Amino acid sequence: MTGQPTPTRDPMAERRASARRTALVFAGIAVAVYVGFMLLNVVAK
Repeated sequence: MTGQPTPTRDPMAERRASARRTALVFAGIAVAVYVGFMLLNVVAK
């Protein structure tokens, strides 16, 4: 088993998966910016 989801023909499932991926990417960017500002604040002091 490779851990890959089984191919599906359900367009709503594909849209949900795509939306989830997009949300996780944006969340990751937001966390990276937050941590960057925190580190910048620590270094600046």
